[in-house]
Amino acid sequence: MIHREGGLAWQTHPRTKGSAGFPDSNKNTFFFKDPSWFGGAFKALPSDYSTPRLGERALNLLDDMNNWGYRKFMPGEVDVFKINHTHELYAHMNINYVKLDRLPRHPDWSPLLEALKKGDFFVTTGEILISDFKLNGTPEGGRAKLGNGALTADADLDWTFPLNFCELVWGDGDKVFRKIVPASETHQFGRQRLRITAEAPGAKWVRFAVWDVAANGAMTQPVRLDQAP
Repeated sequence: MIHREGGLAWQTHPRTKGSAGFPDSNKNTFFFKDPSWFGGAFKALPSDYSTPRLGERALNLLDDMNNWGYRKFMPGEVDVFKINHTHELYAHMNINYVKLDRLPRHPDWSPLLEALKKGDFFVTTGEILISDFKLNGTPEGGRAKLGNGALTADADLDWTFPLNFCELVWGDGDKVFRKIVPASETHQFGRQRLRITAEAPGAKWVRFAVWDVAANGAMTQPVRLDQAP
């Protein structure tokens, strides 16, 4: 049905609640391996303000899925069980910013779905924007060359609260590595173009994330890496 309708699917709030044990237990199934199956979605559940990042459960899964050898992305999600005129939605929703030339028009949503399938979007809790990102010249979700094991990430950032740190996260198919750049010198309502470099021989994928002093964040989708000849 998903192929027939041109849709996408994923495991909602993976590894917790009714999804405990998933998608780990079905990672070798035909549907998990399919490009139309994203694998899981991001949500800060459970909330743990003792950590500097919201949603570490979901982020760990994103890293694991890519270390398993799959090209998997992670959209932000929110549970909306009941809505009335008193509810403030925007302040509590994770947002997916998708790169499109123009807004899609009903009933053709294919441009939106194709951009999501390419991973050409970033997720944010709302307080930080990544208006542009390139990893070795390649946008989020793409495939880049890993020349001599060197990573160069460029990002245009806008934020509300002072930032805490930015990070490059990558994996070699087994372990996860990070380069963390402190950003404690930033102030509220800032804007900056940032460059981070790292040596990552053997890296197979890499993603970028930014976190503020309240643990709010924004993150790109992973870029797959090809070893340069």
